[in-house]
Amino acid sequence: MSDGLDRTFALRDLREHPLVAMHVVMGTRLSLLFARAGRDPLPDLAVRLRSVRAARAQQALTAAVGHYWPDMFTLRRPCCMILSPDEMVLADVAVAAMRGDRASAMDAMRDFLPGRARDLLFREMVELVDAIRSAQTEPARNEG
Repeated sequence: MSDGLDRTFALRDLREHPLVAMHVVMGTRLSLLFARAGRDPLPDLAVRLRSVRAARAQQALTAAVGHYWPDMFTLRRPCCMILSPDEMVLADVAVAAMRGDRASAMDAMRDFLPGRARDLLFREMVELVDAIRSAQTEPARNEG
């Protein structure tokens, strides 16, 4: 097998990614699972991400994935640390968005999505990454 195929089909662990990318993958898992169960994920995402803005950005990204992904998005259970191939692409795009590396994000999605969909998904990811980062840097509120 070539190095490219080895890398493509190698199973990757969620814990090997930066915290923001982990939040993106876990948020996507929860959003899709809640949608399948007929539940609104916004309240749970807002608590998990510490931000309503981040929760809404996660919902927007998940909606874009649902609309543009060519097949049903394959996801693992929330307790699983091994990423599905689709989740690997999403994590790579999240890391690229964190770095402001549009070219790497486009490359990660090249085999999955047409150009317009890649652009939209990257914009949604940049918004989500920014919202997650902002929520992480804000001090926790004391509701006492």
